[in-house]
Formats: sequence, structure tokens, C-alpha cells
Amino acid sequence: MVNSKYYRKNKTNKRMITMNETIETTENFEEMLNAHENEQKKAKIKNGMIVDMEDGTVFVDVGEKVEGVLPKKEILDENGEPLFKKGDEIPVIVTKRRTAKGEAVLSYKDAMREIKRKEFLDKFKKGDIVNVTIVEVNKGGFVAKNEDGIEFFIPKSESALKLNEDNIGKKIEAKIIEIKKNGVVISRKELLNEKKEKRNKFVEEIKDEIVKAKVKNLKKDGVVIEFENGWTGFVPKEEVSYKKESHFKLLKKGDEVEVKLIDPDKMLFSIKATQNDPWEEVRESGMENGDILNVTVTNIREYGAFVDIGNGVEGFLHISEISWNSNAKIEDLLSVGDEIDVKVTDLDLENRRLRVSYKELLPKPSEKFAENYKEGDLVEGKVVNLTDIGGFIEVDDVVCFLPNRFVSWTKGEKAKDVLEDGEIYNFKIISIEPENNKIILSKKDAEDSPYEAFAKEYAVGDTIKGIIKNIADFGIFVSFENGVEALIRKNDLAKDIEEYKVGEEVEGKIIELDAENKRVKLSQK
Repeated sequence: MVNSKYYRKNKTNKRMITMNETIETTENFEEMLNAHENEQKKAKIKNGMIVDMEDGTVFVDVGEKVEGVLPKKEILDENGEPLFKKGDEIPVIVTKRRTAKGEAVLSYKDAMREIKRKEFLDKFKKGDIVNVTIVEVNKGGFVAKNEDGIEFFIPKSESALKLNEDNIGKKIEAKIIEIKKNGVVISRKELLNEKKEKRNKFVEEIKDEIVKAKVKNLKKDGVVIEFENGWTGFVPKEEVSYKKESHFKLLKKGDEVEVKLIDPDKMLFSIKATQNDPWEEVRESGMENGDILNVTVTNIREYGAFVDIGNGVEGFLHISEISWNSNAKIEDLLSVGDEIDVKVTDLDLENRRLRVSYKELLPKPSEKFAENYKEGDLVEGKVVNLTDIGGFIEVDDVVCFLPNRFVSWTKGEKAKDVLEDGEIYNFKIISIEPENNKIILSKKDAEDSPYEAFAKEYAVGDTIKGIIKNIADFGIFVSFENGVEALIRKNDLAKDIEEYKVGEEVEGKIIELDAENKRVKLSQK
């Protein structure tokens, strides 16, 4: 029953048909089939000879008093060239229509359609399956055609589709339920029901069973599989393997796989459900943090590597856990297929996560460094990296750290402001911490401090000029070009402190010089 408005333009009389009334599907189709059959009885197929072609018309001798005519476009190929020439014999439908000159109106296309239809009726029988495309919607259902242009009728009740034009162009598979002399009725609904019954039977048979299938296609989100009986299913990519590898690498089209049904409604299957859970093996093995494992590198990424512990479980080796040298490149250290020993650093059985370290089984560079150097030693080092917090310096193939506070005697200067990448400088070892693999260097401590340089140039008793930098209650501070500052106490000033101004040049005699403690005092008396 159709209760919605629906309009269809009638091509012959150009009128509109409105369907708001109740439709009895079977009766409407009976009328249509009968009308089609009566129309075909009026038309006859004859073989005629082409006698002439003029402009868009073909003249054909069909053995009647007057030649018949048909549109030339009916015998043109896809390139617009005629399929036949003058003198060729072709099948045509002789209709009852006539031109103004009394010529019979013919149709080559209708004749070929009728010939193919009869061939189809001779070849197919009730119950056969056909593939068709919906081309028209009418008040009783749908009209469809196969690739040969043969028309089929699909009653609405047999379509399992909504009665609207959205279905025009839809390709469907249907079952022949009735064959009349001049028409074929098909049912999509009946075929779908049969398939559903067969599928349910198949699902019941394989429930809880491990069955074999072949890979039919690989998609982004999983694998399409096909069974021996023609049924297909889908394996989501998460259900392909316990390995964290792409299913495109693990499988290819045509591979035979064993699967288990996990969702009967959606026909979803799992490959890994047929395999032993490797994480259960890990649990039963008693593995714990600190264990040493022999593993195989399976995948390398810019942020780290994945390693197989031997049963399909993969551990993650972060790039920071591969080498003690933070500037080393992962591709220079590891390759896919390498067998290495690693240390378990984070085993989370509940979340199925395993993290390992390679560098913790390697000698710490600082330990070897400590054998050759001690705190306070002067060394040469090459700048290998400069950052906002300092610089990384390579000394005897060991990377050390230079914090910004140890770069220069000038306040505020940073490593990237003073040093050049790749250049060699002198440094002083501030600390060596083998347990933390940390070595701290200082550039400024490898050089004379401004006070030490000042002490080499001046001595107690010398007179020197400077600029007043600051005035305090107890005296004034005088600065010199090399960054050294000196204090003139209030009692050592030549005049009242109120008479001095910041920025004024003053002169004084050095009365105390302690370079080690960075202390200089002057007197004007």
C-alpha cells in the first residue's frame, strides 16, 4: 500500500499520474503484463532489406506495398557510423503506425530487444537468478533491465525496496518467479530470504568452529574472506594477528587462513582467535621488570623500534633507550632482523604493553670516561649540539653537557650565543656521575676569570679609574671595562657620599685585591 504522493510523467500523452490511492500490486502487474502482451501481438518481426538512406531516415523493403521507414539513429554504432549498408537485410518490428505518406513505421531496436527477450525466455526458467538494473518506477513496483536490454517486472511486495525514484540505477540480484509469454516477473525479496536462510544455516554450522577460508581482498580496515561454499565474511584488521604489523604485510590475496566467527549478524571473523594468546604465555612464564630477553627487531620508526620476543608479542624500544649517545641516529644502530639482548623496563600484562631498553645493557660512557678523567681536569671538546639550555660537547666520543651558567663570565650569555657548532674549545670538568651517566663541563672555568686577569695587570697600591655603577649607604661600587667591580667604602671616600652620582668617573687606589674570592677595594684617601 502506498500513501505518499508520487508522480510519473506519461511519455505518450504527457499527463501526470497521481498515486494517493491503495494499490493492489498483483492486479496492477497483471494489467501491465497483459497490456504489454497485447502490444507485442500487434507488432511483428520481419526481415527487411535496406533500399536507401536519406538524412536521418532508412528505407526498408519489408514486402509490403509501401516501403517502411525507421530512424537512422537506430542503426548507428557508438561512433555514429551505420552498422549496415544499402542492400543489407535487417530484422525490424512492423508497427501499425504509418507516416503521412502511408509508410509503415519500423523499429530495429525493438526487433533486437524482442529477439533477445525470446532467446532469454528459451534459456531461463522459473527459479533462475538474474542481475538487473532498475530503470523505472511505477505505481505497482519497478521495471528493470538486464545488460541485453530485456525488461523485467518487480512487484513492490517482492522488491524489499522503498517505492521511490532513489532506486533508479540500482543494480540488484533477483529470482525469476513467473514467466509469461511476453513478460518476466522477478523477486528480490524471495532471493534475499533464501540467502538469509542459507546464511543462518551456514552460521549455525560453523558456530564455535575453526574453519578454513581464502583471502579474497585486502582493504584498509581489514580482510575480505571467502569460504568454499561461496559465502564471504570480513576480518577486522585488529583480528588478523597479535603482531603489531599491517595486515597488508602479513597476508596477500589467495592466502588460505583459519578463522573463527565472532559476530554472526555482521559476519565478522577472527584469525587470531584461532591462535594461542601469546600474552598468556608471557603471563605463565613469570616475566618481570629487569629480565633480560633475546629479541628480533621487526620494525623501525623515527621514534623507536619494535622487537619480537619470540612468540609474536612485540615490545617497544623507545629511541631514548637505544643508545647512551642522545645524538645517535637509530638507523645507524639497528636494522630490521637484528637479534639483540634487551632489558624489560615496563611490563603491563593488564594493558598488554611491554617496553624494553637496549642501552641499559651497554657500558655507560661516563664509567669509561671516569677511568681516564677526574673532576677539575681540563679537556678539549667538540660542539655537537646547541640548545636553549646549553650545549652538548663530545670528548673522546663521549657526549658531555655544558649548562648555560658555565658558558661565560658575562651574565646572561648562552651557549648558542658564544659557541659555534662543530668547533673545538677548552673546557673544565665540573662533575662526573657514572651512576646517572652525566658529565658536566664548564667553559668559563677553563679560562681566567675577569678578576684573575685583573690581578695579573694590577696590584695593591696601584691607582685606577672607573665608573660609578651603584651608590649604597655604606659606599659606592665602581666598575671597569673587563667586568670587574670594586667597592669604595664610605670612610674611604674623598668627599661626602651625597656628592657622588651614578655614571661619574672616579679614581682610587687599590687597597685590597682577592682574585679567588672576586673582591677588590679602593680608597680615595
